Amino acid sequence: MEAEQHQKSVTRILQQHEEDKKKWAQKVEKERELELGEKLTEQRRVLEAEHAEALRVLQASHEQDKEALTHSFQEAKAALQETTDRLTAQLEAFQAKMKRVEESILSQDYKKHIQEYGSPSQFWEQELESLHFVIEMKNERIHELDKRLILMETVKEKNLLLEEKITTLQQENEDLHARGRNQVAVSRQLSEDLLLAREALEKESQLRRQLQQEKEELLYRVLGADASPAFPLASLTPTEVSFLAT
Repeated sequence: MEAEQHQKSVTRILQQHEEDKKKWAQKVEKERELELGEKLTEQRRVLEAEHAEALRVLQASHEQDKEALTHSFQEAKAALQETTDRLTAQLEAFQAKMKRVEESILSQDYKKHIQEYGSPSQFWEQELESLHFVIEMKNERIHELDKRLILMETVKEKNLLLEEKITTLQQENEDLHARGRNQVAVSRQLSEDLLLAREALEKESQLRRQLQQEKEELLYRVLGADASPAFPLASLTPTEVSFLAT
């Protein structure tokens, strides 16, 4: 009778020990899962923050470069247009003046000189000198216009380069937006992978606990069925049963 009560006490102690062991193992497993989940979440948060900051800095830099180039292009374009308008007006005024000089030489002054002097020779000498002077002035003016035209061509080439840079920056900006969208997609995929990993880890933990429980129960039944005076179950301590189960 006393041996039976002792056997029951040992069985109760073993059961209580197994329950405590399972609870402790479950607690440790949950803590590990939570710690792993927190680490993965923190890594993802840091990665997303770094990507967002890099994207913001790159976008700000591109916007500043784009604004600066656009401003320079507009100023150069306005200056070129102003120079073109001024040169065009000067050329038209010069052409009109030359036309008036030619008309004056070929009509009014010639007729007046013939009426006063009766001979065109002196008139033609004076007019040739005047024409020579006008031609020299015109040549100087043409040289000046040539220099300005060369300057205009240089400004035009610079404007073309600015336009190419603006186009390149626009393309880089579009590429940057595309990269940002890709990073968002990658971040979303990482979140989904993290969720799947947690679910798989939870299933694996449950399966491990189930297998461990079945193993311990089977071992306990085997030890209980094979108990003999030479190896009584009552003589086993909870620690020894737990050691055999593991």
